[in-house]
Amino acid sequence: MTDELLTPMREKALQLRVEGRYKELIEHCDVLLEKGLTRQDHKAVLCAHIHHAAAFYSIGAIEEAFLSVDAHLQYCSQYGDENEQLNGINILVILYDYNKDYTKAKSALMRGIEMGTRLKRWNMVSNAYSNYSHICASEKEFEGALEAGLIGLEMAERYNPDSAILSFRVKLNIANAYVGLGDTDRAGQMIEQMLADPLLDTHKREKTHCYDLYGRYLVKTREYASAMKAFDVAKKEALDINDLLLLKEIQERRCDLCEILDDRQLGFVVQQEYIKLLKMLQQQELAKTALKLEMKHNVAAIERNAKTDFLTRLFNRRHLEETAASWLAKATEAGSPISCVALDLDNFKSINDTYGHLAGDEALRVICTICRTVLWKSDSTELLARYGGDELVFLLNGASRADAADRVHHLLAEIQKQGITYNDELIPVTVSIGIADNSNGLFTRFSELFYRADQALYQSKANGKNQLTVYESPVLQ
Repeated sequence: MTDELLTPMREKALQLRVEGRYKELIEHCDVLLEKGLTRQDHKAVLCAHIHHAAAFYSIGAIEEAFLSVDAHLQYCSQYGDENEQLNGINILVILYDYNKDYTKAKSALMRGIEMGTRLKRWNMVSNAYSNYSHICASEKEFEGALEAGLIGLEMAERYNPDSAILSFRVKLNIANAYVGLGDTDRAGQMIEQMLADPLLDTHKREKTHCYDLYGRYLVKTREYASAMKAFDVAKKEALDINDLLLLKEIQERRCDLCEILDDRQLGFVVQQEYIKLLKMLQQQELAKTALKLEMKHNVAAIERNAKTDFLTRLFNRRHLEETAASWLAKATEAGSPISCVALDLDNFKSINDTYGHLAGDEALRVICTICRTVLWKSDSTELLARYGGDELVFLLNGASRADAADRVHHLLAEIQKQGITYNDELIPVTVSIGIADNSNGLFTRFSELFYRADQALYQSKANGKNQLTVYESPVLQ
């Protein structure tokens, strides 16, 4: 479901990202994520996660960026399509590249290539092959870099409408592979053509990379004075786009070149520029650290949202199943009990039909509040979650069926005392409950445990509702 009211917020997120206003982007995506979850706008939620990842990456908060990518992929597996999965893979590759985890980067790229090919998203496939070429070059595998680059160029030519910048980016990686292989004839021809391309007038980042590549090519051909001029242009362009990490690489190449040229005067100037740059990078790192600390509470909120049901503020099904799997694995080893309580509102459809869905939501929220107050005593050994619809699950680690039944009898009494008032009208609400346990480690999967608690719940429904039933394992003959 897409809420058109959130479309401007999604558009603003993209605008903030393009403008590099990352602090504002993170704060904006916090709001977008909350609204998206509340209104069940899946596009808004996915948009918030992917822009969160990009913003955290850009301020150097790599761990938080990975969390956002993971949240995007998990949510995408339920509500997204393969196009959204491709977006997640693209961000993931950038993070792997940053950490120099080239094996994972290549694996992610191959998934993206397979998916993009199936969807005939040739621009995405071309971009993936281009990135694969870059990764290979980083590993000094220039043959592989060339092969991937050439395929990427073929994919770019399949893309309709034509995209000059898509092809240009692939050509940069192809020319880089030729330089790495020492094939200066092919490299020189390609780079000269790219330098003459009017596209560089409007694409500063590509212009920076092109002149940096040109400088490295000229070093290979021992044209050192011309190489310095190329690096000078690359330095200026890197300053214009404020890419300090690329600028650092260019300045290091200029320093090395000064030694080759034996130009001490120029070498002193370049060294001073390099020292100044290092100080700028240090200040930038301090600013990033401050920003990361400032955003730390926002990251915690994102993690909570990923585990929490938007309506009831209880844990969601995903967190329930993950926790249950961990508890059951340990309980199986120890032979210890885990009890599962399945709870369902009686006549919930009738409430919605008679009083409206807002009344149903209010009834569910009130029941959840009572359950939280009466049942939930410990965060470390108990978990209360919304399983789906109007069904709740209460998990007790280390408690028997009898222990769970004692707690639930008290809950039934409390619910009968409470009335649900909506628009000044009293709405009667009761619940049916089923209880089962893992037979001291016999059941190892949550699906097995929940199935039996659910069976007991439906027995309560069949017996007249407003009661609990404890599941009794059949006696083996």
